[in-house]
Amino acid sequence: MNTHYAQKVWTGFLDIIFPVRCIGCGRFGDYVCRSCLGTISIKKNFECVGCKRNTPFGQTCFLCAKICSVDQLLIVADYKNPLVEKSLKFLKYKFISDMERPLSVLMKKYLKWLTLDKKFNVFEANPLLVPVPLHPRRLNWRGFNQSELLAKNIADTFQMEMTNDVLDRVGNAVPQADIKEREERLKNLNGIFRILNNDKLSGREVLLVDDICTTGATLNECAKILKTNGALKVVALVIARG
Repeated sequence: MNTHYAQKVWTGFLDIIFPVRCIGCGRFGDYVCRSCLGTISIKKNFECVGCKRNTPFGQTCFLCAKICSVDQLLIVADYKNPLVEKSLKFLKYKFISDMERPLSVLMKKYLKWLTLDKKFNVFEANPLLVPVPLHPRRLNWRGFNQSELLAKNIADTFQMEMTNDVLDRVGNAVPQADIKEREERLKNLNGIFRILNNDKLSGREVLLVDDICTTGATLNECAKILKTNGALKVVALVIARG
C-alpha cells in the first residue's frame, strides 16, 4: 500500500477514535483554537542567519555574508513560546498535516505586519516561492512535506508563484536536529541538494520557505545551490528559530 495513502487512512481513523483537541487549552474542534492562536505574538526583532546578531530586516551581516548564502532571514514567531514549539513538533514529528493551518495563519499575520507596519514588502520583487525539499524516503514516511504545505498556503493567499520542481534533495542525511555542532551540520549537508530545473531562477529573487531554522545550515546550502544556478537573491522565511 502507498505510504502516503496509508498515512491518510490512519489519520482519519485516529480522528474518529480521538477527536481533535486544541494542544493549548484542550478544547475540542481544532489543533490550535482561535483563542490560543491569538495569544501567540509574532517576532518583531530581526537577526542574521549566521551570527544571530540583530540586523535590519534580518539581512545577513557583512562578516557572515562571506560564508552564508542566504541574504536575509525572516522569523515569524519565537520558538521559546511553548505553543509554537509544540505546534512545530506535532507537524513535523507526529505527522499531523493539519498543524500547517494555524502556522500558516501566523506566517500570513507576520507578512502583513511587515508590509503594513514596517513598510517592507517581501513580495515587491515578485519572488519565486521555493519550499525546502525532503528526501523521497522521508517524504513517503511522513506523508507530506511541511515546508511545501506552508509555501503553498502563502502562495495561494498572496497569489504568488510557487514551485517544487526546481530544488531536489538527493541525499538522506542524518536529521539536522540530531547534530549539535555547526561544523558537523555543514558537513552533513554537502552535496545533498541539486537543481532540477533552473529555467525559472535566472535573475529571480527566491523566497525560500521552511518550518524551522537552527544553525541555518540547511537554508544556506539550499541558497548556495539556488544562487549558483541563477537566483539573484535568496530570502529565507521560517516559522521559528530553534
